[in-house]
Amino acid sequence: MKTQFLSALTVSAALALAGISTGAVAAESGSLLGTVAPSAQADRTVSLAGGTSKVFVNWGETVNFVAANGQKFTVTFDGARNAFNLQDLVPAGALTHPVNVYVRGNLSSLGA
Repeated sequence: MKTQFLSALTVSAALALAGISTGAVAAESGSLLGTVAPSAQADRTVSLAGGTSKVFVNWGETVNFVAANGQKFTVTFDGARNAFNLQDLVPAGALTHPVNVYVRGNLSSLGA
């Protein structure tokens, strides 16, 4: 009886910790990719018109983007991921198609 109780307690504790970890990752997802920034901080501007499918940036770089629909947004690439879909970070409706971002020189690519 004690063994069953301890097993159930262990499973419950593991599930609770998994839920906490998942919530923490969701709360930190923006910082895994980068952060939306003021346009005045931008190092350069990239046009996403014409079906642009990929963009190469440097870690720590701040980039102004101009979408095909004219919407503008600015991103600082200071996250931990070195490749992701820009649609995962920018305001809803800003992009009508996937744009893959490749970040050079970020901490994860340096083995840190």
